[in-house]
Amino acid sequence: MKFIHTKNIACNLFRRSSFWASISLTSLLLTACGSGGALEPEAVVQSFANAQVLEGNSGTTMLQFLVTLDKPAVRGLVVSFSTSSTAKPGVDTPGTAIGGVCSTANIDFASTSSKITIAAGAKTGFVTIDVCGDAKFEPNETLKLTWSSPGSLGGVAIGTIVNDDAGGLNGTGATALMGGLAATGRDAITLTNSSVDGALGFSYERPLADCVLDKVTGLTWQRLDPVKQPYSGLGAYVASINASRPCGLSNWVIPTVDQLLSLMDASKTTGSAINADYLGVAGGDMRGKYWSRESRATAGAAAADAWQVDASNGAAVSYASKTDLLGIRLVSEAVAASPACNNNNLRFEDFNDGAISDRHTGLMWKKCPEGYSDSACSVGPILSFSSANQVITHLNSVNAPNSSTSSGYSDWRVPTKNELASLVLRSCANPATLATIFPGTDALNFITATLDADSPATRVWGVDFAEGTIGPSLLAGPFRLRLVRAGQ
Repeated sequence: MKFIHTKNIACNLFRRSSFWASISLTSLLLTACGSGGALEPEAVVQSFANAQVLEGNSGTTMLQFLVTLDKPAVRGLVVSFSTSSTAKPGVDTPGTAIGGVCSTANIDFASTSSKITIAAGAKTGFVTIDVCGDAKFEPNETLKLTWSSPGSLGGVAIGTIVNDDAGGLNGTGATALMGGLAATGRDAITLTNSSVDGALGFSYERPLADCVLDKVTGLTWQRLDPVKQPYSGLGAYVASINASRPCGLSNWVIPTVDQLLSLMDASKTTGSAINADYLGVAGGDMRGKYWSRESRATAGAAAADAWQVDASNGAAVSYASKTDLLGIRLVSEAVAASPACNNNNLRFEDFNDGAISDRHTGLMWKKCPEGYSDSACSVGPILSFSSANQVITHLNSVNAPNSSTSSGYSDWRVPTKNELASLVLRSCANPATLATIFPGTDALNFITATLDADSPATRVWGVDFAEGTIGPSLLAGPFRLRLVRAGQ
């Protein structure tokens, strides 16, 4: 028995009918039927791009996913889609957006299940999702868009809601990372980078001539000519500055190590202007060593030594004798307490799945150094790394499908210098972090993804958790490794 395709019948009837030829569908049917007598195949989705958008402080903004076809649509192509969170089931995962109705508290995007039609003649279209604005700091958050379309297998695209509120960590300024790893967050996202307001990954403005506002951390810095004092002279010096109320403020204090690090640009070599608040924004170029307000925690050492950041040596962190003459750069802060060696402020949350959330930075950390696996980080052995290749190979194995060491996530990465430094609590010693939160942290250097700009082929920045020193070391190590995810 011989079968005749119904499309051919329709097209043959069209060609023989003067009635069809007289109506407005003529051009559409001619296009669809073509000269061969069969309907021309419809276009199919060729790519469905990931998307990102700044969150906004109120109302809604549009997160737009670009859909590209393999050719212009013939009759109009329908694309169906639905949104969902990327969160691990049952866990309020940092870095993942929550869907719902935007008028509801703590909702990040409008949950949607809908479809669009890419019109005949068009080769691209957009799927648009409403993002709910707010004025509170959150890490960059992701959502998942699942799509389908006739002629295609469908797939998933990831949308990123980029934080635009003060809080968290600055970038490092570096886009070339150890082992060719891709830069993340403020060092990579074009929506938060501009040469107008400072170096890559930073954002500053000068509300008054003598002040610099860091729009990422929310800190206000005093723009000072170089001043040097011994540690014993800091109190009187700060009191004299506050009495003069520069920029109308009287809460100037000596910064913490982390606050000083937030000004430092890791992409700059020794001898160049290391501090990012100087580049293209303000004067007051920082060179040499600068006091922090943090003393050593080691028994008997607190009276003699305090921590300093060396702006002329890539922002290395070490301790110095309190009799030394070091530079001063003041920051405006309502509460000038140094971080305590406890979790009384509930900064860290243990999800009991091998991951720890940091509410201050929006980062999520592996609880244990790599190699340890139990809740006490005592079942090992702990791993030691002596090359970038070893680190990358291990990272890929952790993020691989069905990994037994991933804690259910697939986007772990090697932390930057500033990210890993944020875990140091210099009020603690041996280790200089909360051992109750991060057990198994030994005194060996922990590797970061940040290369030493003076010798990027051979040296990388490391953090020593014995007391909290930070400096460049040979990539040959050996290093420990603690992985991170989420953040800006």
